[in-house]
Amino acid sequence: MADPKLVHQAVGAPLTAAGFKRKSDTWYLENEAVVVLVNLQKSQYSRQYYVNCGISLKRLGGDPPKREHLCHVRFRLTAIAPDVDRRSIDSIFDLEDETLADEERREKITSLIRDLALPFLERCSSDEGIAEAIKDGKLDHALVNGQVRDLVC
Repeated sequence: MADPKLVHQAVGAPLTAAGFKRKSDTWYLENEAVVVLVNLQKSQYSRQYYVNCGISLKRLGGDPPKREHLCHVRFRLTAIAPDVDRRSIDSIFDLEDETLADEERREKITSLIRDLALPFLERCSSDEGIAEAIKDGKLDHALVNGQVRDLVC
């Protein structure tokens, strides 16, 4: 059965390479407009992991949060994936699913973070990028604070 450290390492490697800092199970990156977060959450009931992402707009005031559940825009990695990929993403992050060898699981997780999460978070690292993502329907499966919509749309 896969080691939980494998998931942390596979998620963390591309984030760290992109300049994210880590605090516990959360990686964050700050620019002049936003703080973007990636949080790794383990299910209480199984060996399933979830990748939660958050974006906090600095213009909305207060100290930018370093916790995903306090962000202005929140979503799981599966929410920004094409519909056909959602179930496969869940199985990649399910350590009870033994159909994947450890190295294959590591490569798939790293690829999802590098090729799906990071480009999307980079796109949403400005008011304009968030407005575009909302307009294009890319945040339809996300929790978007009403203040964000008022500010950027």
